[in-house]
Amino acid sequence: MKGPNLRPPWALLPLAFAVLAAQAASSDAPQRCSEIGDDLARLGCYDAIFRKPAASAASTAAPAAAAASAATSVAASPETDFGLTEAAKRARDPQQEILESITGTVTAVGRRPAGELIVTLENGQVWTQVTVDQRARVAAGDMVTIRKAALGSHLLETQGRYATRVRRVK
Repeated sequence: MKGPNLRPPWALLPLAFAVLAAQAASSDAPQRCSEIGDDLARLGCYDAIFRKPAASAASTAAPAAAAASAATSVAASPETDFGLTEAAKRARDPQQEILESITGTVTAVGRRPAGELIVTLENGQVWTQVTVDQRARVAAGDMVTIRKAALGSHLLETQGRYATRVRRVK
């Protein structure tokens, strides 16, 4: 039984076909973005596709200005930026030198629920093991070296010369 405001299901077919056609036409847009070599231009391309439209220019201007001032207020140095992605380092300071390793004193050691080490260095950086490795023994006061490894990963080398894969969390 049909009510006065109900349409038969087949009446919505033209709308469904129009939506599908629009999606098919724009489905190669992310592929086009991935082919852009410049990082900022590629990000802009992805933002144009996936970011929700802003309510107004005024509402987005304040957060953008706050983010820009926060980024410039943090003193970028090779040691404080060690472990960040290359894009994050370039965003903070395009002229900054890129370190291959840092050496520091461990101030605190903890464990995550699954057993991975959490190592805090004297410079405030916090590093955690990627996978549990009980052979990596670190204690507060130890000197450790964290160096770049393959594919953007990092290795923490203990005083006993044992290396374990870590990632920076702070």
